[in-house]
Amino acid sequence: MEDQVILQISDFYKFFFVNPGLIFGYLNDFFEKKYNSMQYIEEIENGFLFVFKDFESFKFRAKPLIKSDLIEIKGNNNDQSNFFQKFFIPKEKFPKEGVKLEIKIISGDKLKIIPLLKNFIHSVSKNIKIEIDEEQNLYFKIQNFDDIKKYANSLMNRFYKTKI
Repeated sequence: MEDQVILQISDFYKFFFVNPGLIFGYLNDFFEKKYNSMQYIEEIENGFLFVFKDFESFKFRAKPLIKSDLIEIKGNNNDQSNFFQKFFIPKEKFPKEGVKLEIKIISGDKLKIIPLLKNFIHSVSKNIKIEIDEEQNLYFKIQNFDDIKKYANSLMNRFYKTKI
């Protein structure tokens, strides 16, 4: 078994994530019960930590989304439909210049992790701009609210409609 993979996601806008404790509790409970704690999420100042028990767990969770993952589920319970969306900034507060996030690899093989992260992010939208600095930190800029909604839809599809 390979070592843990730990990623730190930081929010430069300090308001991009809304009520993270609500969704983190749900996701941590889900991963503990269904996937033998393959992943754990912890809130930190201006962001959160993703802790994967090993590289294979990270690879499984970072597999690129397919088109059907991004489609909004119609006719579903509104509480379920809105649950994942409530985690992100509302459309009316989305900045015109977009939002910038940082992923710092705290633990794990950066050369293996970065290509998987880039593929995953671009599977949400090719419009998301990605930069990598000399420390191998990954910065990505989400230009519009629709990309956030697609990602929220992918979470909903993975948890309510299909098997992960």
